[in-house]
Amino acid sequence: METLKMTDRWLQSLRPADTRQEFADSLSPGLRLRVGSRSMAWSVLVRGPEGRKRIALGKYPAMGLKEARQRAADAADEARSTQPKGAPEHDHRVGTVRDLFSFVIGQMRAEKVATADEYENYLIKREDSALNVIGLDDEGNDIPANSVTPDDVTRWLRKFHEAGALTGHPRAYLSAAFSRGLSADYDPTNPNPNIRFNLTANPVTHVGGKMKGKARDRTLSMQELIDFWHGYHGRGVSPQMKLTFRLIISMGGVRISEIVRSQKSWYQERPLGRWIALPKTKNNHPHDLPLTRMAEAVYEAAMLISDAGSPYLFPKSHQPDEPQTLNSISQAARKWCARQKAEPFQPRDLRRTIKTLLIDRNPNLNRDWIDVWHNHGRAADVARKHYDRAEYLTVKRAVAEAIDDLLSDVEGRIAAF
Repeated sequence: METLKMTDRWLQSLRPADTRQEFADSLSPGLRLRVGSRSMAWSVLVRGPEGRKRIALGKYPAMGLKEARQRAADAADEARSTQPKGAPEHDHRVGTVRDLFSFVIGQMRAEKVATADEYENYLIKREDSALNVIGLDDEGNDIPANSVTPDDVTRWLRKFHEAGALTGHPRAYLSAAFSRGLSADYDPTNPNPNIRFNLTANPVTHVGGKMKGKARDRTLSMQELIDFWHGYHGRGVSPQMKLTFRLIISMGGVRISEIVRSQKSWYQERPLGRWIALPKTKNNHPHDLPLTRMAEAVYEAAMLISDAGSPYLFPKSHQPDEPQTLNSISQAARKWCARQKAEPFQPRDLRRTIKTLLIDRNPNLNRDWIDVWHNHGRAADVARKHYDRAEYLTVKRAVAEAIDDLLSDVEGRIAAF
């Protein structure tokens, strides 16, 4: 079962499925939508005097999302009102693993944590997510969060190791989730005060293993960059993903997140051309860059296919109010490498690749200028900010011209396959 913030646009994209699917609404506790081969039906899970039960609400589209949420809330209120007399005024229930992960993702989104999508992917959405592996019993029922043991955590992380992946990121995400759960029970800002996780320790703390890999040094050769630029197309490749990669490359390898999560309002027309105005970067300071000529063309193509109602240049296909995830482009790069039998690389390796190729092709290009472009090692005071926008204008345009010169060679040459 997948948990997501349901929208009318997403619902309209659903079609009956041969295999029954079930979706949970993150904004309405207990609300479920079952998608079968002939119909789609709403239901809600409530906890009454006799335990947990499912109540049918109606079918979609006869019953829309707004009405389904209201009826789910009404059913939950009615179930609470039927509690036996003499029951405690605050009848807390023990939170499940699903409750914990939903709580954590909700907190992160409220705090505007940039990695919330990655947490949600590893904890809830993936087929091998922590929820699916350690959050359900043998019959598929939710289990209490305080019943998870270090053995369970080890079992989940071993799946990544056996698949040839490092365990550092999934371990960190799971540990952070339980750390938030430990302080949630007595948090006055907790939006679900009737749920108590009753955690006494973080089950991830003493789980060992290789947590961090060596620093990456993968750099694509000029021919590899040409192959990827020309070869990332065809069946199974979305135009949006192709343009995402091309904008990353044509902007000289700026940080992947700055392109993938970029908003349309960041791309500003100015007297000297179009710029991308990054409001906040990794060093917590704004950073403005002129679009290269190639980036301008890619931007215009992306605007033509982007959802008109979305604030993002590269929104999710079924949730246009959210940007694409970093995990989605990492998967796309891995799949391309597998298809072409190429040496694997990660999207962030493009940043190192562009810098290396620029230096190799332009011995007289000051390396500090490229660092300015990549937003490295810059002071943060107000005077320096004004200095950036004045003196650095020439520097940034020089780097932009060098990138365009590199990409004109990439565009004009033929892929090896």
